[in-house]
Amino acid sequence: MLERLKGVRLGEVQVLVGPTILWFFLFLIAPLLVILYYSFLTYSSFNVEFTLTLDAWEAVFQPTIYDVFIRSLLIGVAVTVVTLIFGYPLAYYLRFYTSQNGGILLLLFLVIPFWTSAVIRTIGWYPILGRTGVVNKLLIQWGLVDAPIGALLFSPFSQIVGYLGAYIVFMAAPIFISLSQIDEDLLDASETLRGDPIDTFRYVTLPLSLPGVVIGVIFVFVLSIGDFTIPQFLSGGKGTITTLIYLSVNTGLNYPDAAALSIALLVIIFTVVYVLTRFVDISKIAQS
Repeated sequence: MLERLKGVRLGEVQVLVGPTILWFFLFLIAPLLVILYYSFLTYSSFNVEFTLTLDAWEAVFQPTIYDVFIRSLLIGVAVTVVTLIFGYPLAYYLRFYTSQNGGILLLLFLVIPFWTSAVIRTIGWYPILGRTGVVNKLLIQWGLVDAPIGALLFSPFSQIVGYLGAYIVFMAAPIFISLSQIDEDLLDASETLRGDPIDTFRYVTLPLSLPGVVIGVIFVFVLSIGDFTIPQFLSGGKGTITTLIYLSVNTGLNYPDAAALSIALLVIIFTVVYVLTRFVDISKIAQS
């Protein structure tokens, strides 16, 4: 056996890829398998019994949990759409109306808020959107409203705003990279063939930027549907899947229910990512 092992020669690819595969197995695959195993265990009054059962998975398909899943998905889709509406024009402006270095520099400014805690960034909306916040004071001062608008905070609006401020950079950055890789000759060719700016955008710019759009959509959807801080502080008490997972562990140490919810959420995310990547080849960015 030793002689056979000595005769095996590891290629350069295996040596380079081996540590990465080992890392992903130890810190991604193995923890997921543990979570999956816990989802089949039995929960009994602040204690987990190592007896296999489907109780946790039956709880996932209860109507109340099902409604929370639907709400979380709708929030993820809404946040993704709103972020795309704001992020694409931003990336387009940075690409075509600023210099290359200037666009990158301005894009990096969007990363500055991440230098602080996510909790601080989220609570920072209180003095802006609150009843005595900046927005309400300005609306009253300008005579647009007579009384403070309470729906600006602890509402779906404040939740969307919080997501937008937190994740717009994850949408704009890949779109900017995708737009930066468009060959200028293609845009000139469209202009030479008497294509107006709308036609050039429709038939040249937009199709070539789709890989960046899909990557941005994946980033924002995955991050928003798995976010805990923003729903906890800005939603006004309406739960999402992440808050249910938190409550399952924090209030009752119900690890099987939390594990089942986590695996179900992971399956939904993988399904969405798989469907998106079937329509657009996101590897074109790396190839360029």
